[in-house]
Amino acid sequence: MECDDICNDLCAYLDGELNPKKIEAVKEHLRLCPKCRNEIQSQQCIKALLRTWGSRIFAPDRLRESVVTELGRIEEYRESGIQVLDLVQWGTHIAQLYKDKSDLIELLVPYMKAGLQENELCVWVTSEISREEAIEALMENIPHLQGYIDSGQLQLFSHEEWFLKNGYFDGQYVLDAARKKYSEALCRKYAGLRITGNLFWLDQSNWDSFMEFESRLNNAVQNYKLLVICVYNENKCIMDNIDDVVNTHEYVIAKTDDSWGLRRPAKVQ
Repeated sequence: MECDDICNDLCAYLDGELNPKKIEAVKEHLRLCPKCRNEIQSQQCIKALLRTWGSRIFAPDRLRESVVTELGRIEEYRESGIQVLDLVQWGTHIAQLYKDKSDLIELLVPYMKAGLQENELCVWVTSEISREEAIEALMENIPHLQGYIDSGQLQLFSHEEWFLKNGYFDGQYVLDAARKKYSEALCRKYAGLRITGNLFWLDQSNWDSFMEFESRLNNAVQNYKLLVICVYNENKCIMDNIDDVVNTHEYVIAKTDDSWGLRRPAKVQ
């Protein structure tokens, strides 16, 4: 082993986190290399000082109680896969405002990837991009994607299949379909259900009825192991539409100057 190779392994070596073969390789290198022996001795001294100082620092009781409480709720939190949100609680209802297909894929692929890695049943309802385009984008980022599809952990539907099953939008039908998917997720021992649905198909004629559905959904998801992202093409929305989206979702994510951020706190209805 060269010094550059061993540098990243020294902390793991001191913490006993290397496999036996690598431990022997590090030991042999340290036997022959004074520079790395000095480095590891320095790290040992730093660790000893931190242990000593740490034993003298006590958190206030109120802080300790808060930390213990939050640790007890760790199963309520999920990796969103979205950098601007990071961890979110089950029952979170999110909106994404996007301008083009690349924006759509940039956010949704890591969101779905995190769900698959977290052992969740993942449902992607497509519009504007096809099912095949969604699969192609996922395949570029998720190894062995076909296995997730074959097992049914990843399911893709067109907006006609999900939102317009009977040729028209029926909010109650969609809520019932989501509940059935949720039951399927739990029956198959998944951690929960993660959904994203693209609303590119939505027009002004049924906007109000869909916002009523979004408001009902926002209240309904809070009691379930469920994450939802509703995806709106910002170019199709008038200003009143944007306000409606903000007011019916817990978070609204939009891109400004090539960076994703939260549009503004939602006034949840």
